[in-house]
Amino acid sequence: MSILKKGVTTVALAGALLGGSFATPAAAADPNTCPKGKVCGWTGKNRTGTRTVETVTPGCYPFKTARSVSNQTKYRIEFWDITLGCGAGTKRVTLKPGTYSDNPGVIDGIAVYAK
Repeated sequence: MSILKKGVTTVALAGALLGGSFATPAAAADPNTCPKGKVCGWTGKNRTGTRTVETVTPGCYPFKTARSVSNQTKYRIEFWDITLGCGAGTKRVTLKPGTYSDNPGVIDGIAVYAK
């Protein structure tokens, strides 16, 4: 067996023994999930389309237009279709930490509350 072939066999065996520890975790790679500690929006209903991932703290923010949303932060978040800014427009949905909404309507602003 050549040295090159032995090296490839050793690497393949090591990879099999490690159980694919070099693979990306499925949840991290899934564009339909939202990472822990983040707020996400998708351009389509049911967490489809292009995903936006944001880090937030309490306050009011514009939000990239979304049609489905997920709150994986420790905060309560109101999702709005805003007209002039926070609190002006149509409140679409309020999400507790760890929840999502697959079809709240058009979202383009958020209000983040500490509790």
